[in-house]
Amino acid sequence: MMKPFLTAAVFSASVALGVPAAAQQALVASGDAPEAAIGGEQQWGTASDIVFTAWAADSDLFAGTEGPYNLSTAGRICTAGVCGWGAGVHLPSGAQILGFELSACDDDVGQELIFYLIRGPKVPGPVTRLIPPVGTGATPGCATFTATLPVPHTVQNNVDGYAYVVHSTPGNNVEWTQIRVRYRLQVSPAPATATFGDVPVGHPFHRFVEALAASGITGGCGGGNYCPDSALTRGQMAVFLAAALGLHFPN
Repeated sequence: MMKPFLTAAVFSASVALGVPAAAQQALVASGDAPEAAIGGEQQWGTASDIVFTAWAADSDLFAGTEGPYNLSTAGRICTAGVCGWGAGVHLPSGAQILGFELSACDDDVGQELIFYLIRGPKVPGPVTRLIPPVGTGATPGCATFTATLPVPHTVQNNVDGYAYVVHSTPGNNVEWTQIRVRYRLQVSPAPATATFGDVPVGHPFHRFVEALAASGITGGCGGGNYCPDSALTRGQMAVFLAAALGLHFPN
């Protein structure tokens, strides 16, 4: 189970965010987290969406009073005040955040759950919302509530940290069980200059060759060239795959 990296103080960023402004501390960056370790599994590929999932039990309560977990659903329930929960979201650097989902129940026409995704700088400072607050409204019943970013956000773990926040008030069958952040991996944009003379800017393979070079996976074939049309040996393939995947095994 992924350990939340946020505490109550982390969420006391501003009244505007609906979080108690007791310390005006910013989000702790998640740059030290394992880059591709999502839920204990490695995630690869740029064609499909990947989902980061966190159970409500993974979250810190930083405001309000809650009752016991709903053991049948693993849900969190607010019993007094305005409850607030949150925890860190650890995604690979360069990934595009596409949307955010909340699994919740709401049978109360006068109450609702509010959820949003935030980011904050590594150096303490104001946090910002990536996705505006979304409410469950009068459902009724249990459902998955979805928010989509108008423009995908590119994760920058070297400068920012990311977290989710859920607010709730007491009500009839008002509880939440999971949050899910939907994202997609992507290849870095092509740089304005070329590393290899035979793969210049504008070459159809330029972006991808530059990604390999910048990642330390290839140094080319010598003489400042990459030799894009040369055959690849099984030995060279082993170097490419092992370096790209970071393969490691016990000695």
